[in-house]
Amino acid sequence: MTTAPGGAERRPSLFAPLAAAFTFLTRLPLPGAAEVDAQTLARSSAWFPVVGAAVGGLGGLALVGASHLWTPFVASVLAVLTTVLVTGGFHEDALADAADGLGGGWTRERVLEIMSDSRIGAYGAVALVLVLTARIGSIAAMSPLDGARALVGAHVLARWSSLPLIRLLPYARAQGSGRPFAGAVTISRLLAGTLLASLLVAAALGRHALPAGIAAAVVTGAAVGYFRARLGGVTGDCLGATNQIVELVTYLVVLV
Repeated sequence: MTTAPGGAERRPSLFAPLAAAFTFLTRLPLPGAAEVDAQTLARSSAWFPVVGAAVGGLGGLALVGASHLWTPFVASVLAVLTTVLVTGGFHEDALADAADGLGGGWTRERVLEIMSDSRIGAYGAVALVLVLTARIGSIAAMSPLDGARALVGAHVLARWSSLPLIRLLPYARAQGSGRPFAGAVTISRLLAGTLLASLLVAAALGRHALPAGIAAAVVTGAAVGYFRARLGGVTGDCLGATNQIVELVTYLVVLV
């Protein structure tokens, strides 16, 4: 709780965790963003899929609008660029860091050390180029409307993937971008987030929702096993990297 003027306690807004989720995962300016506290942020995880729907929706609008002026490839580039600008490249940066650490480190300590380095290495550059190229190419291969729907579904599932990882794995660092959520994804929040994600993906992808959801769950489960074996836990970079892979896999499933 926060203290209102006059010393009275003020109960947090019902939608404060939703605002906190947007503040953490995007660059969208929200009223009161600076007032988000650690407790509210920890409670925001169930809303991650809703943030994904908003990010994907903005990308979809950019795709449909740009498709009236440019080729499918250019429209796809602009759609992906929109999602990157909205999120500040948060997850793309995590993918590059994770690829550098996991590709270049042989021990847990060395992997974490490389991940903490802000410089991008060969593994990170290759991973970033390949994943971005595959995302752009996949969206360009769809009609603008199908691509817009796929963007929404993919970003929902991508944000959802963080919930099982945080729930099932301890945090591997003393500090980090994902540290506020360590131990905060309760069973009820995991179920609530999964329900929200299921409803949003069903609305966006229709008959593709079930195979896309299964693929996202398989990728997330594989990530849980891999990060447990390599690091004994998860970091913010691991969450972001899984996010990126789940997003790409969703596009590929929709194309199939």
